[in-house]
Amino acid sequence: MKLENKVALITGAASGIGRGIARRMAAEGAAVMVADMNPTMGAETVQMITNAGGRAAFARCDVSVVADCERIAAETVQAFGKLDILVSSAAIMLEKSAADTLESEWDRLIDVNLKGVFFCAKYAVLQYRRQGSGGVIINLASVNSFYAEGNIAAYCASKGGIAQLTRALAMDHSKEGIRVNAICPGWIETPMNANFLALGPHIREQAGQMSAMGRIGSPEDIAGAAVFIASDDASFMTGSLMTVDGGFSAGLSPALGIVIE
Repeated sequence: MKLENKVALITGAASGIGRGIARRMAAEGAAVMVADMNPTMGAETVQMITNAGGRAAFARCDVSVVADCERIAAETVQAFGKLDILVSSAAIMLEKSAADTLESEWDRLIDVNLKGVFFCAKYAVLQYRRQGSGGVIINLASVNSFYAEGNIAAYCASKGGIAQLTRALAMDHSKEGIRVNAICPGWIETPMNANFLALGPHIREQAGQMSAMGRIGSPEDIAGAAVFIASDDASFMTGSLMTVDGGFSAGLSPALGIVIE
């Protein structure tokens, strides 16, 4: 198993990509702290992992609250004895242009999508320093880190920020044995996209056509990439932005006014 004896803290792990990563990392031998605002769905993720023979616990958190970012790192160490892997997957969406976005909406989205990633990384780095053995940070960015779309201006700004934050963290901490990388998903079937997919089969078909592979991705597609980055197979990889989008960014450009996540 690629992550045997490792401990992973995963935010946004109650559903979607975060849940997929949590389940896959547990299957690869990691003990997993499922961190999320939703205790019911978080408990479901924990149950899925333990039913499959893995180890997991739940920590309630709002990553926009700095104290929560610090606390969940401490709770992970209390539960499992150490921290080896941080995956920052928690995110929210706002479907508005800049002109229509309220200050409070901007603040909330940036607080969750970017500030939360920053401070979760901070407390992971401080824990890695205490342990003296390095560690891994994986941030969930997006193809919207590079390609903008209409009516999601704040979201695009947050994901672009994650891309640069990932590179900066790698520059700052690589000499401490801390590897920092980001995954940039394309169109993935998650609860965040459920409203769009529910509009009809044509939406699913069009979303699939935006990628070279002709289909929408699944959380499991992202989970495999996350396991690779977290494992020793990626020991010489830091500061990278790994695109997992079915070929969306290989030369195809966004043509629809739909959300990519």
